[in-house]
Amino acid sequence: RVGRDARRPSGSSARPVRRTGRSVPSRAMDPGAWGYAPAGATSEDAAVVVSARDAKRLKEKLDAAGWLDRTRRPVTHPADDETGRPAAVAFPVLAGSLEGVREMARGDAGALAVCDAALPNLATPVDQRAAARASGGGANDTAGADRGVLPPPPPLDPDAPPLWPPPVPEAPARRDVARVRCPATAEAFAELARAAGGEPLVLTDVPMGNATTAWTPERFATCAEAGHLVDVHVCPPDADESGQRNSTGGPRAAPVVDLAGHRAPGTRRNFQFRAMPLAEFAARVVASGTKGGQTHRTSYPPVVAEGETYYLRSVADAKKKRTHVSSSFPSLASDLSPGALLPPLSFLYPEGGRDAEEEDKEPCGDETQQQTLYPRLAYHSSVLRVASRNVALWTHYDTHDNVLAQIAGRKTVTLWPPDCEPFMHCEGSSSRVADVAPELDTDPDFAERRRRRDAAAPSFAAVSGARRVATLEPGDALYIPALWFHHAHATPSDDEALGEKEKNDPWNGASVAVNVFWRCLPAADHDPGDVFGNRDPPAARRAADLAARAGAALASLPEPQRRFYARRAVKRLAEQLGYALDLP
Repeated sequence: RVGRDARRPSGSSARPVRRTGRSVPSRAMDPGAWGYAPAGATSEDAAVVVSARDAKRLKEKLDAAGWLDRTRRPVTHPADDETGRPAAVAFPVLAGSLEGVREMARGDAGALAVCDAALPNLATPVDQRAAARASGGGANDTAGADRGVLPPPPPLDPDAPPLWPPPVPEAPARRDVARVRCPATAEAFAELARAAGGEPLVLTDVPMGNATTAWTPERFATCAEAGHLVDVHVCPPDADESGQRNSTGGPRAAPVVDLAGHRAPGTRRNFQFRAMPLAEFAARVVASGTKGGQTHRTSYPPVVAEGETYYLRSVADAKKKRTHVSSSFPSLASDLSPGALLPPLSFLYPEGGRDAEEEDKEPCGDETQQQTLYPRLAYHSSVLRVASRNVALWTHYDTHDNVLAQIAGRKTVTLWPPDCEPFMHCEGSSSRVADVAPELDTDPDFAERRRRRDAAAPSFAAVSGARRVATLEPGDALYIPALWFHHAHATPSDDEALGEKEKNDPWNGASVAVNVFWRCLPAADHDPGDVFGNRDPPAARRAADLAARAGAALASLPEPQRRFYARRAVKRLAEQLGYALDLP
């Protein structure tokens, strides 16, 4: 028996692997379909064949378990409609891992067969495009298509900052993000963004239909999607409920939602997921705010504890699909029209289809339709974001350009330019700096909080002052260029600082916004599987992997050879990009 249990009941579900509608059989396949032999009890040429659709996920699973054999190359196999063979990738696995690989294959529908496969060694020339696809680099990763020939390095750019060590970005002359009236066309906005030199912008008077007045809690409770289940982050109350200044740490920090992608590995999340109807969510958000120190009551019992807060980032109904406000909340989206934010539903689904197959296609539509701020064909996704008063979102960057359009409430967004990355203590797309309050740098009452911040993230102090700050009111939209770090914070709960308009806010200080993403690179350079707009391009991921392999290649050398050749490798990298190293 090879792979999954061949005696699985015939009625078990099949997993689609191709857009033609063919499915992975619910039993193990004969490895002979790909020209391989079944694996024996032991094998020096062990491999596992997986569906192409699941290749990246299962490669990461094999790698995490320590089963992937990195001395041999994976091999891709196209689909064969005549035999019913699905597109697949054969990954080499270590001989001693067969038992674990077999167990994994039995429980994973993406694993098709465990086999003997004489896959090529790393030193053997193979189709590099296929290897790039198999290793997660994507079909468009051609930078290493011919490892034997490198393009000539460009001439050194005398105006470019040194590659290493990274210069510390200077504090801006003006910390507040510039506010400009929203242009009428995507072309005019592109020119405005170019003139801003890559800086973020707050666009005012953004066309948003009547949403800024229509989107009330009552509207959320009575719209067609009121009963639609949404996945909500429920955050426990802060330990210090007083919110008063103290002698050691200053006022308590805002509750920060540490979404799954933003947490340090091995740490527990500080929220619970709870699916609830949109109407219930809106009622809970209003009740979670405070006015005059009093908590508004609701008929819904707390999920975690009294005083909990809530955060919603809408997701698609189908897993691993991009989300679109127009399809998830069509009646609410209609309030945003006419406007400059969302493409019409007819643009996303020109033939009226809304199934998962259609969502993976590039948007198609008539460019003569209503103008959007961004090039219509570059549209990626749109997200509804709602946060209780005083809730903040962890500092992170996105790999797509985007606008954060404020519909109700107020939001303060703090941003750092991409050149701050070496100082932001990053893992993935997230900064690990937990406390970014600006008062820590100037107010002695915050000395203890600053000490804790600097102990945990010592490099951040160098760029804390490089921040830009944008305050968004209803009708504003913040343009956030790709790779800019940003930390979004709903209106602080300080009634004395609020005007009469905010005291009468039906959302009770909560923030309601729509976040729209679009591609900033050619489509071929973005990861086609990027759902949230924050996955690094395949070329960048492959370069990082090659850098790690270069380090591993030098690790066997003793000192001073290891250090000597590592520096030469860094110099070679800089030269290949036309950058200089900052040497005295």
